[in-house]
Amino acid sequence: MVRLGQLGEREIVAKILSSLRPPPGLGPGDDAAAIDLCDRWLVVSSDLLGFTTHRPPGTSWERMGWMAAAVNFSDIASMGAEPIGFIASLALSSEMELSDLMEMVSGMDQCAEFCGTHLIGGDTKQGPGFISGTALGLVPKGEMLTRSGAKVGDLVAVTGSLGGAAAGWYSIEAGLEMPDARDRLTLVIPRVKEGRALAATGAVSCCMDISDGLAVSIHEICRLSGVGTEIVWESIPVFEDVPEVAEKTGVPVREMVLHYGGDYELLFTFPHDKLDVVRDSSVDFYIIGRVVAGGDKILIAESQIEKIEDRGYEHFRD
Repeated sequence: MVRLGQLGEREIVAKILSSLRPPPGLGPGDDAAAIDLCDRWLVVSSDLLGFTTHRPPGTSWERMGWMAAAVNFSDIASMGAEPIGFIASLALSSEMELSDLMEMVSGMDQCAEFCGTHLIGGDTKQGPGFISGTALGLVPKGEMLTRSGAKVGDLVAVTGSLGGAAAGWYSIEAGLEMPDARDRLTLVIPRVKEGRALAATGAVSCCMDISDGLAVSIHEICRLSGVGTEIVWESIPVFEDVPEVAEKTGVPVREMVLHYGGDYELLFTFPHDKLDVVRDSSVDFYIIGRVVAGGDKILIAESQIEKIEDRGYEHFRD
């Protein structure tokens, strides 16, 4: 018998997908599913957070609620959609304090407000402690962004600095007082405005959010697009606390930036001749490399070339 711990989350998901009937619209395998509504796509994302696995020490219940909504809205953002609602199903211990529950609900509602929408429903049951969230969004036909579509010659870009969530986690583990890094870990900012603005340009060829690490995201885009990439290490924006955390904990900067995840920035590609169009979107972004022919994912650092390992955060790994 094969245990889930021998496979890891990505292989488990692949096996589930292989057993399903092909759905209409855009089905499993992207950041979110999409249902055809004639002139628009209804975009739907679902993500689950466990109180023991996704709540770093010292995290308030309000921040936990925000995070549960934000990770779902981040998937909506990566599809270029406008959020229209959030649903939360809660499995809660009977010993949980009512005040803690209300604080958590407030966090979800605040995140929905930040994204221009509302907490519109859900369910509560007695259980081990988790939030299963579902975010809904709408995007016009012809503007939806997916993980596939990168073309040879496209530029590769990200919407913000990376490694901050990793710095937050390792600083907590080491007992370091680094509030900015901790906020980067637990106060996820879904890039809904950026995703919608990028989609509206008509210039972006593919997009996904960086939830499990830059390296995994690059591999996923390349796999679905049938291309390779050359990424320039010196061009990657690194969160300001990462070098200090690396020095004090011994965790390499490159490990935090490439393989940890949790930053929820958008990784996207677009043709070089559309650079001015993307700039006119008013989205802040950093060009970190380019799309190349073949399947190699290369990191160029200080003129040295190495392969980018397909490795990041993954549930179920023994």
